[in-house]
Amino acid sequence: MKFTKRLLWFIRINIYFVYLSSMSEGKENHIIQLDGLRFFAVFSVMIAHWAQWHLSNKLLKELPFVHGVTLFFVLSGFLITTILLTNKEHYLKQGKGFSKLIKNFYFRRILRIFPIYYLLLLVLFIFNYQNTRELIGWLSTYTINIYQSITNVYVGNFNHFWSLAVEEQFYLFWPFLILFIPNKHLLKILVLIIALSILSKAYTYGFTQNWMAISYFTSNCMYALGFGALLAFLKTYHFTFLKKFIAFKWFLIVAFTYLFSLFIQISFSLSWWKYVVDDVLFSIVACQVILIASENGFKGIFKELLEHPFIVLCGKISYGMYLYHLFIPTKIFESLNGLASLILLFILTFIVSYLSWKFIEQPINQLKQKFPYFSN
Repeated sequence: MKFTKRLLWFIRINIYFVYLSSMSEGKENHIIQLDGLRFFAVFSVMIAHWAQWHLSNKLLKELPFVHGVTLFFVLSGFLITTILLTNKEHYLKQGKGFSKLIKNFYFRRILRIFPIYYLLLLVLFIFNYQNTRELIGWLSTYTINIYQSITNVYVGNFNHFWSLAVEEQFYLFWPFLILFIPNKHLLKILVLIIALSILSKAYTYGFTQNWMAISYFTSNCMYALGFGALLAFLKTYHFTFLKKFIAFKWFLIVAFTYLFSLFIQISFSLSWWKYVVDDVLFSIVACQVILIASENGFKGIFKELLEHPFIVLCGKISYGMYLYHLFIPTKIFESLNGLASLILLFILTFIVSYLSWKFIEQPINQLKQKFPYFSN
């Protein structure tokens, strides 16, 4: 009874925060269904980290909830490349160089990503949390994925930072590639990057059996970012061709094809398929989902889910939720059953992330106005 009352209390607070956010943030210009996708990406990762290894059912234990990270990668590749291509066209029409665009791109990325990341590192370093001081060099330079790929060592509650490192390394070179390669060659380059990344992943699997390197090394993740970029290119320059694939039937075809391949992989314990092929196929599913969502094209129950105010809010604060979720203390919920523990961990993560968004991230994000991609 006490647990139920506490849970209801947390839920009321949760709803109150949602109400406040809808009043203050509802006028922002977002593609709403993409915000919904961000929620499902981060929630999938939370299930993988908090609950999946406690499951006894073999099928549920093998479901790739970690593909939430892949969805983030594909979405990031899509959004970043769309921004760069759109502004590239504007600058070319104006006959301008790209120096201002590149400078402001990095300032905007820094304002969005660095503040809570380095603030969290600073707090953890001061309190000597776990192995923060041992890893601070790798963590502060966004190279923890390289450390993990070399050592194949679990790094405690920093383990999910590998994907943030991959993202930052992606940002270092991607604007130059998109802006300075002529569009007539760009499609071929994107396809080549995807192909080389898949080959790199296969090579790492075949010659090292180092599962962290297979999954975390930058070149072995570029296919997901590349698929997102490829989608952005096609949507920007070949939308007439791509428009036919927005139909819901294509989503069903791609999704069921992937689920069938996943069933085969799990049934026959195909390790090579799991580490090399499965994630690539899921990236194609992610492209299909992002294509539809980017046009707010999901209808019915999918639309209701992706556009639900609470889910959209969680999508907006998903960076903080991803960053903080493994630092929420789990031992205080050890006496609860798995579902109750998952719910409370999620609520606590939501509250911390919402407060972070409201009082740190959002005010800093306002500074982006000082760094527009272009001025009329």
